[in-house]
Amino acid sequence: MLPLEYITDSIKGTERKENKDRTLIISSENYILAILFDGISSAPDANKGIDIAENFIKENYAHFSSSQKCDLVNLMYQTHLAIVQSKLDSPYSTFSAVCIAHDKSWALFSNMGDSRVYEVTPQYIKQLSKDDNLMHRKNVVTRYLGMLELERDDFWATDFDVNNKRILLCSDGFYYFLEENLKKFHSVLNFDRGGNIKNNLLNEITNKNLDDSSYIFIL
Repeated sequence: MLPLEYITDSIKGTERKENKDRTLIISSENYILAILFDGISSAPDANKGIDIAENFIKENYAHFSSSQKCDLVNLMYQTHLAIVQSKLDSPYSTFSAVCIAHDKSWALFSNMGDSRVYEVTPQYIKQLSKDDNLMHRKNVVTRYLGMLELERDDFWATDFDVNNKRILLCSDGFYYFLEENLKKFHSVLNFDRGGNIKNNLLNEITNKNLDDSSYIFIL
């Protein structure tokens, strides 16, 4: 079984002092686990919170998986608890996560905040996730990792079909450009070679993005 191919990039926003986006990809024997974190811009400890999340997932993901599936719900909930227990003042970030079998026999995605998961085919780009934000203030998220009020039921995961599809996880600084120019991005995301996709996406975003712009693309 060949491992799934992916590309990823994270470009600091021109108006940001530090990049608060992060991507994490773990390729195990049976599946790929891909998680994109988007730190809350107003949270000084966002990157420290993401550090805790990354370390917890790297050390513990195997305890939440089997040859059949990954328990994405409990993995992300326990990751959240690890952040809360750190006692940092504002370790807040949103996330998008997917877990996909290398043979594409099963796939799960989970999401919190306003980072997103899309599916891409030669015919369309479709948003799978739903944003957690205020309808009248799109830039204000209502749920995020490290939020003290979160409970186990706030975490969820959904099965989805990945056959003949490519999967995109991205922060709001990336999908701003995607939604503004769907035709162009749809064309690029259907290129055959990952390297060509990455180079073209870089050209579309570099020096144009005010906010951090990050993605994981699973081919």
